Amino acid sequence: MTANLDLDPEQREELARLLAGDTLGALLRGWGDFVTEVERGYDDTIYDYTNELSVRDRLDRVIAGASPGLRAQLERAVAEDDRRFTAATEETARPLGTSPWEQRVPRRLVGELAKDVADLG
Repeated sequence: MTANLDLDPEQREELARLLAGDTLGALLRGWGDFVTEVERGYDDTIYDYTNELSVRDRLDRVIAGASPGLRAQLERAVAEDDRRFTAATEETARPLGTSPWEQRVPRRLVGELAKDVADLG
C-alpha cells in the first residue's frame, strides 16, 4: 500500500538522498506486493523469499536514516503492510537471516518454500 506523504521540500530532498536512486513508491509497492504473495501462499524457494524480504530491509535503512518527522511519516506508510505481514507469518525456530523480517515464515507454507522450510528443521 503506497501512502500519500505530505513532505516539505527539505524532506523531499532528504528522502531522495536516503533512497539513493530507488523510488519510495517502488519500494512500498514491492513490499506490499510481496506481503500479498505471502498471504496467498508464497511458493518460490527460500532464497527467493529472503531476497524479496530485502525490500523491507531497504525500507528499514531508509527509515533509520531519516529525520524524526520524515521517519514518522515513513513508519506510517509501511505500518499496514507490516501488520499484514506479521498476521500472515509466524516466528520460526531457525531464523533465515539476521533481520527481524527473516525471523518469520508464512503461516501458509506451499510449494518450494514449504519444502525448504521443512528441510531446515
